Amino acid sequence: MFVNDVNSDQAPGYAIASLAIAHTFQVGSTKPRLFARMDNLFDRRYVGSVIVNEGNSRFFEPAPGRTWLVGVDWPL
Repeated sequence: MFVNDVNSDQAPGYAIASLAIAHTFQVGSTKPRLFARMDNLFDRRYVGSVIVNEGNSRFFEPAPGRTWLVGVDWPL
């Protein structure tokens, strides 16, 4: 993706991997769900977003590194 009108700079393409797992089980009359997720599995550095035609030539904003999410979904 080019980031300015004269096409002098660009953000390269990328691919990242993520992993998610969940398990639902019975507790009385409810069914809680445990879940976990890891984004950017290989901790790749890449451009998360660009600011097209930014006046100070700071076009690129980095994406977050490896992130984790763990939780419980417990219906009432």
